[in-house]
Amino acid sequence: MIHKVTQFKYHKAWGMLLIRVAAGLVFLNHGWMKLNSLAGAENFFHGLGLPAGAATFVAVLEVVGGLMLILGIAPRLAGLLLGIQMVVALVLVNIPRGSYELELMLAASCFAIFMVGGGRLALYSMERD
Repeated sequence: MIHKVTQFKYHKAWGMLLIRVAAGLVFLNHGWMKLNSLAGAENFFHGLGLPAGAATFVAVLEVVGGLMLILGIAPRLAGLLLGIQMVVALVLVNIPRGSYELELMLAASCFAIFMVGGGRLALYSMERD
């Protein structure tokens, strides 16, 4: 039974779509929250020793990158940039605080998208798998 279900021609494409959309929605939501309370985000980032404008950069990256993942527009690029951002967040914030599960899963998802690609259901991807 399982073998028949996994024989579906587009199972990889649908799987990548699920991963892209789920990760993209999380990034879009978190970036939008940062943009809506930018002063608070800037204060938090400043407290981490990051330069002025870092929160704005991260918020825009999360919103634009999230949309890119959802739509499948250059998903490898979006996956790489967002994955790197999540590694930085893990090192600077989450691991020291002992709460890293979400960021770890997002980093893994993004790097998987970077390595595998967005799948056939991506709107615009450099490759067609």
